[in-house]
Parts: sequence; structure tokens; C-alpha cells
Amino acid sequence: MNFRIDRFIQALLAKSQHCQHGCSCFEHVSIQGLQTFKYAYVLRTALSLLQILVKFKKNKLKQIPKILISKDNIKFCLFLSSYTLITKGLHCLLRNKYEQDSPNYAFYCGLLGGMISLSFLKYDQRKFWALYMIVRALDTRFHNLQNTPMSSYILSCN
Repeated sequence: MNFRIDRFIQALLAKSQHCQHGCSCFEHVSIQGLQTFKYAYVLRTALSLLQILVKFKKNKLKQIPKILISKDNIKFCLFLSSYTLITKGLHCLLRNKYEQDSPNYAFYCGLLGGMISLSFLKYDQRKFWALYMIVRALDTRFHNLQNTPMSSYILSCN
């Protein structure tokens, strides 16, 4: 296998003809991961701040810096952004490797990305999110099978 690092870097920075995004795969995956982290951080921090404001406790202002750099908030954001990075990255990789786009890729990429990104969560939170991801993966697979004609599904299984 003649695999050169310059070809690998060039493939990362080039836009694939099989992908639907307008920029290179690396740029697309990076932007999506950072956006997910940003939105998750803002949402989680806002909910935490709202929770403090609703509770009638003294010294509310002293708790605000703790919330802004909270480990739980950062880990939750890492969970969601790693899920996005892994899922989108694997999706682009499969499109480029097999030179086609298939709805079946979403199922496998989402399931694998979700299971890997669960390592950022605490054990008691993993159970809930694992169950959620399995249900979402099965839902995605069900909709893909519904939209695929039966004759093409039977031919692809042989």
C-alpha cells in the first residue's frame, strides 16, 4: 500500500465530488464541530445561569464564574462536538472511499460516533444517552429502509 502523507493532506484539504458541502471535508468537519461546541456551551451555560437566578440564594454573583468554567458544561460540550466531529468525519471518509453517497452511511456513522463520544460523560449519564442514541440510530435506519425500494435493498444484501 503506497500511502504518502502529502496525498493524505491534499485529500483532506480538497473538496470531494461526492460530498454535498461547499468546502473541503476537513474544513467542513472542523467548522461543524466548533459550531456544535459553541451552541452547546451557550445553551448549557444559559440554562445553568437561569437555574441559579430562579433559586433564591444569596451570593448569586459568586456562582457565575464557576458556571462559566464548569467541568460539567465543558464535558457536555465536548460530548456533543466530538459526536459531530466523528459522525461528519466518518461520513466524508466513507463517501470518499466508496465514491458514492449512501443513506446507510448515516446509520453507521451516527451509531459509532455516538458510542465513542459517550466516553466524555459520567457513567450514570452514559446510560441515558446510549439509550437515546440507539433509538435514534434505529429510527434513522428505519427511515432509510422505508425510502429505499425493496428490490434495491435485496440486491445490496446479496
